[in-house]
Amino acid sequence: MDAVTTRLSLAADYLKRESSAAVEELMAAFHAVHTTTAGVGELDRWGEGNALPPPGGDPRPAHLSTTKEQQHLSFKRELRTLLDDEQEGKADSKALRRIAELTELFDGEQKAQVWWQRAALQGDPVAIMMLADD
Repeated sequence: MDAVTTRLSLAADYLKRESSAAVEELMAAFHAVHTTTAGVGELDRWGEGNALPPPGGDPRPAHLSTTKEQQHLSFKRELRTLLDDEQEGKADSKALRRIAELTELFDGEQKAQVWWQRAALQGDPVAIMMLADD
């Protein structure tokens, strides 16, 4: 899988999780549940205040309890892979730009500047635009 496909896949997974969570929150707020027997957009109403948590508590493992934690770990793995590729001389301008983005996320703007400049020198248009804005 190339880097673009991987990033698109990660983005799609993120949107799917976030939209599912938002629907669940909305349903809980209205004390309603959407069932497979109901039509699209139709809700089966529960009695007021009858929304109970699942028996046994939250079924998610503790280390995967939030989407942000999962995303953070995923980005850390991606950064490690990109840095390994860069050390082996396999990083192109887009990979350098992604390293800059992730470095900025984790370590701040100052540490990312080196990577933005390297990506711009390699001809990445986004990096060039970012440096032009400074």
